[in-house]
Amino acid sequence: MTNNATTKKPPTVNKTVAPEPSDIGHYYDHKVFDLMTQLGDGNLHYGYWFDSGQQEATFDQAMVQMTDEMIRRLDPAPGDRVLDIGCGNGTPAMQLARARDVEVVGISVSARQVERGNRRAREAGLADRVRFEQVDAMNLPFDDASFDHCWALESMLHMPDKQQVLSEALRVVKPGARMPIADMVYLNPDPSKPRTATVSDTTIYAALTDIGDYPGIFRAAGWTVLELTDITSETAKTYDGYVEWIRAHRDEYVDIIGVEGYELFLHNQAALGKMPELGYIFATAQRP
Repeated sequence: MTNNATTKKPPTVNKTVAPEPSDIGHYYDHKVFDLMTQLGDGNLHYGYWFDSGQQEATFDQAMVQMTDEMIRRLDPAPGDRVLDIGCGNGTPAMQLARARDVEVVGISVSARQVERGNRRAREAGLADRVRFEQVDAMNLPFDDASFDHCWALESMLHMPDKQQVLSEALRVVKPGARMPIADMVYLNPDPSKPRTATVSDTTIYAALTDIGDYPGIFRAAGWTVLELTDITSETAKTYDGYVEWIRAHRDEYVDIIGVEGYELFLHNQAALGKMPELGYIFATAQRP
């Protein structure tokens, strides 16, 4: 373990303004996320726990269940072409391709994620149906109506102009296309009271949307809203899962970001779980 890294900090973005796409790209290019590819087969999203008396799912299983719920809402036919907006390391895209025999094009502003995703698709034997490109979701380079469906699994929280992203998504999908979204949101905000956020040097949460604003943003972009479901309780165990992971890999984190950076990273994650105004939703829309 290298002890000379004590002054390093985890990647950050100004918490008072919505991050620019380049900020998010640099954030996910950081070596911290090379380490986190070991978590949940590279998944970087919340887990989903069913409240149905089933045996308690592990964090890794719950992340798979989250993607399963997105696939169910997308409901593509074999051979469909799907745009994955904010693809992460490519794990959900590959899960989708295997489950429904579809073609997936994943996009990210992180060069390292795109490289990693394409490498993993090749290693999994899926490169003929799954590929990843470095693309800004607010300015898609794809032709009109060139996809059958699209989705955004925990990526809209990074988007400083959600309506622009949704408008671009509408343009590149065919009539009747579905767009499921999983996203962090603010719950029932009271503008007369300051939010209780205690996360110092926070990274990517400056572009969160109030839950009540989501339907209007969809409609303004031309989509028909099919669903808006609050799944805060079904995803709440995620915070403990991330904290447990970070503590279990302390030495690896310290090698990358130093002791100070590790303590800050751990504090931020633990603090998120104590913010009652933070929630999580499924939203599904359809192009008319």
